[in-house]
Amino acid sequence: MILVLVLVVSSCASPLPPHSPTVWGLSYAALEVPAGTLAPLSAVAGWNTVRIEAGHVNTRMVAHEVTHIWQQRHLAVPVAFLGAPCGWQPEWNCSALEAHADAVGAAAVRAGCSPGDFGWPGWEATACTIPDPLEVHP
Repeated sequence: MILVLVLVVSSCASPLPPHSPTVWGLSYAALEVPAGTLAPLSAVAGWNTVRIEAGHVNTRMVAHEVTHIWQQRHLAVPVAFLGAPCGWQPEWNCSALEAHADAVGAAAVRAGCSPGDFGWPGWEATACTIPDPLEVHP
């Protein structure tokens, strides 16, 4: 019975490419997609995959979306973000999850990180200190 459950659960997970980026001990697929394909947003994260439209890949955006992967894997968002304002999300998309991801994105920019520090392909890593999602505050 346990084996069947493991097979069912593992078959639901998205397979990751062999050289997937890893941050905070979590691997994910990084995809740059054509501009306009994610409208009204310019980036989304889910099922271990981050998709960012061409022209929108930057430190803030990559850190924000990878934070959503972290939130999904840990089923967590720091309590301090409940009711916190978002940094740049439109009002219709603002929630504790988005406020937390916005704050991590801003912290990564302040730390001098690049998309490469989060494993984004085609970007050099700076060896910055990547912010810990549990240590970022609103």
